[in-house]
Amino acid sequence: MQAGKLRHRVTLEWWEKGQRTASGATPEGWQPGRKLWAEVEQLRGRTLFAAQEANAETTARIRMRYQPDVADATGKTLRLRHGATVYRLEGRPIDLGGKRAELELMCHEWV
Repeated sequence: MQAGKLRHRVTLEWWEKGQRTASGATPEGWQPGRKLWAEVEQLRGRTLFAAQEANAETTARIRMRYQPDVADATGKTLRLRHGATVYRLEGRPIDLGGKRAELELMCHEWV
């Protein structure tokens, strides 16, 4: 992996359940985690028209150095934020070459 390609700053956001409140409710939500350097590559974009409503969908490939917690994550537990854009994982992260050096994440823009 070339360090020069890792020029985008992304923030990991984890889905977490909070502490049970006095009323018995358990708050849930996305909590920001650490920031990492990554390569964010837009692959394609398309516009979907359904029920006279337009939705934009963008597919991106995000590459970063191997992180054990990210390698075990799913789209239900982790999302990534790059500036104002939020990406959700599609499938599990791929350990490129199986050497625990680089991860590839296929993502969709969170609309």
